[in-house]
Amino acid sequence: MRERWLRDALQVASLPEPGTFPRPIVADAQKVLQVSFVALDEVTVHTVRAYLSRRGWKSMPEGDDRDMHGCIVALRGTAFLFYSRKDPLEEQRFTAAHELAHFVLDHLVPRQKALRFFGDSILPVLDLQQKPTPEQLLTSALDGVPMKPQVHLMERDDLGDIGTGDVLRVEQRADRLAFEWLAPEAVATQVMKQGPREERAARLQRAFGLPSRKAETYARVLAQREGAPRFVLSSVLGERNPG
Repeated sequence: MRERWLRDALQVASLPEPGTFPRPIVADAQKVLQVSFVALDEVTVHTVRAYLSRRGWKSMPEGDDRDMHGCIVALRGTAFLFYSRKDPLEEQRFTAAHELAHFVLDHLVPRQKALRFFGDSILPVLDLQQKPTPEQLLTSALDGVPMKPQVHLMERDDLGDIGTGDVLRVEQRADRLAFEWLAPEAVATQVMKQGPREERAARLQRAFGLPSRKAETYARVLAQREGAPRFVLSSVLGERNPG
């Protein structure tokens, strides 16, 4: 059974059902969401700032100019999602899904929450056309409603693992949503059963075009869920509060 936050995110994104695997996540997302996927030779703060500057953006990412797998810059219900062209295709696909997950979880979901709470009167604030009231600022702080451009930088760190406590909760959820888009749990679980146990990660990698490291992690998580029904998947991922 999917966690409530995951069901909500899938509903907000409303991506079409995948017709084939590996899933063309970029094409599917662009059918229903206002997102632009941008492949760069290198994804760094400098290259992202240069790309946005050429398009007239004034609010720019800040931080050290490090090499990254991906980056998201979101504002007004739209986003640029950057990923590195020099990564293998499987890594590019997962990075695109991961950054898309950040857009949905960290931008669209809170934005819809603000619209439900305040109504359309909050739109000028969310779109940076009007300053927020003290009440709106308080709601933003308490409920995580974005009131400014959002920037997320995905560092090139291949040691992170959603099966451990080394990854922040926000990254765990972004990975979880990315997996559900690229290799839906119900389908992936069946693929896991179609051969020897020791080859289950390889089967996930081949069937869904996942990076090998991510396939190994997802295989372990799904196996734990299948073998221990008393656990919800969020607890395996290290989340304390799956709601």
